Amino acid sequence: MSQELATFAARFNIVAADAYVLPALFERAAQMVGMPIRAMVAEATYRNNALGEYIATAARKVAAEDKGAL
Repeated sequence: MSQELATFAARFNIVAADAYVLPALFERAAQMVGMPIRAMVAEATYRNNALGEYIATAARKVAAEDKGAL
């Protein structure tokens, strides 16, 4: 799973310092639509660019908010 997330992060230009939120975001998104996590990552990485952009934007926002809370 970590390789798939690294590929997603590279494809959507998510810096390593922000990528730590990806597992939780993908888990939540997958649960919401009843999809396996790996399938959700593949969908966002390779097939649904809008979904990928949405999750990438959310990752940056969540990471920034998390850093601001420290």
